[in-house]
Amino acid sequence: MTKRRPRFRARTLLAAALAVVLGGAVAARRESNARADASRRSRPHPHDGASSRHAHRDVPLASPWASREACLVALKAGGSERRAGSARVGAWNLHWFPDGRPGDDPSAHGADVDWLACAIAWMRVDVLAVEEIKRPPRGTEGLDALVRKLDALTGGAWHSLLDACPRASGQHVGFLYDSRRVRLVSSATIGELNPRGEACKDELRPGLAGYFVFPGGLDLSVIAAHLKSGNDARGLEERARSFVAFADAVRIAGTTSHDRDVLLLGDMNTMGCEGCEPSVTHAAELARTDAIFAGLRVPVTRVPQAIACSHHYKKTSTLLDWAAKSDLGELPDSARVVVSGACGELGCDALSSGLASQEHLSDHCPIWVDLDDVDRD
Repeated sequence: MTKRRPRFRARTLLAAALAVVLGGAVAARRESNARADASRRSRPHPHDGASSRHAHRDVPLASPWASREACLVALKAGGSERRAGSARVGAWNLHWFPDGRPGDDPSAHGADVDWLACAIAWMRVDVLAVEEIKRPPRGTEGLDALVRKLDALTGGAWHSLLDACPRASGQHVGFLYDSRRVRLVSSATIGELNPRGEACKDELRPGLAGYFVFPGGLDLSVIAAHLKSGNDARGLEERARSFVAFADAVRIAGTTSHDRDVLLLGDMNTMGCEGCEPSVTHAAELARTDAIFAGLRVPVTRVPQAIACSHHYKKTSTLLDWAAKSDLGELPDSARVVVSGACGELGCDALSSGLASQEHLSDHCPIWVDLDDVDRD
């Protein structure tokens, strides 16, 4: 579904975006190889990066994020609150699902699939964009097991879908969705979101667009995204290329579905640039991303967050996972991206490393956004 765009316009936008993002900063270091993504994002030891003030603090014992058993009790009590007449779309980086590490071999330290299924059921999402999923056989085997457990817990009819990239041990984006609550009409791999110019090049990820129709009339394209990791100048620059390409992703999704309503969400990896001079904070990268969006010909804006973090690493809580929209009149003006998991339970200041949910589910916290289940266009 890759669509050619005018070269002059694309280069002009990209040059402007890089000028905004880099701001004259010079890279101090570069990644050695593609495996740097995995090593930087690998789970820290329970005490690495956690200050002594809250090294041992975890969520309350009754929280669904405390243990599998607590999650099952919380799910039996009804799950998370959700207003009537709404549709819920979420995203979650599942940390090299199902093994918790890169490579082709199974791991004894992978995801607790029973707890993961309970957590997703507790969130009461209709559609969940997922990131860091392995391809067959490991990824699909894990997703098949997860879908079966979701069906058993919710009484739904869950399905999974992954992007079209072939590499089994690489990271992939996809969807989980309950076909009893939402219908998938079409899907397309969006190669433009890979900053290297091709959908599957160099083990970086494309986007995956799905056009979903809900029972109350809401219909929209959801684009799952997982952008380049790295807090160096190269990572910063390549994320900027992908943010410029959000305009192409919106146009492609809208043309395919004949509907301008688009929600993009996932792991955007807006971690800033420590290796730049001067350094760029994660908050500064978010601000520069907003400036890129403001310069696009297609309307794209970030959806406000309820809290400003979705991940913790080396004593720092950052907002890596978020959502953006184009048009989408079904999103209420007061809507906020909910950050769930330990992030939502503890808050950004108290968030630390070594939490049970980080060890057994993911180092990222899941997010979701509620939309009005009506059709306003």
